[in-house]
Amino acid sequence: MSLDAIEPFCSLGMREVDCSPDRVAISVPLAGNRNDKGTLFGGSMYSAMVLAGWRLSNLSAGQLGRGGDVYVKDSSIRFLRPIRSDMQAVATLGSPPAETRAGNLAFEVVIEAVDEDGVTCGRATASYRLLKEK
Repeated sequence: MSLDAIEPFCSLGMREVDCSPDRVAISVPLAGNRNDKGTLFGGSMYSAMVLAGWRLSNLSAGQLGRGGDVYVKDSSIRFLRPIRSDMQAVATLGSPPAETRAGNLAFEVVIEAVDEDGVTCGRATASYRLLKEK
């Protein structure tokens, strides 16, 4: 469940700056993550957003006394404007975790990419699943 075990988290220079079962924020430096236009690379932005949602889902599952492996089921992202600074991916639950018909625990997460001026530059929704232990 450690972010340090995920190679892109380390290699892209990400840091966890807020961590609770209600909110996770991961910072991404512009340095080392620029695209050919000098703005933050969309892939780095997306990676941080997916990781923030994954981390939030793990923490929420732990708060509920549930353990196991969390996987991203699907996601959708909207790139709203270029980011010309460091950014933060901020994940919150869109709704309370719910049991699925298959017995897994579903997390619906909302993630915003925010530049250093506090402007929302991207928005994503993602579904994660804590798979039922066998």
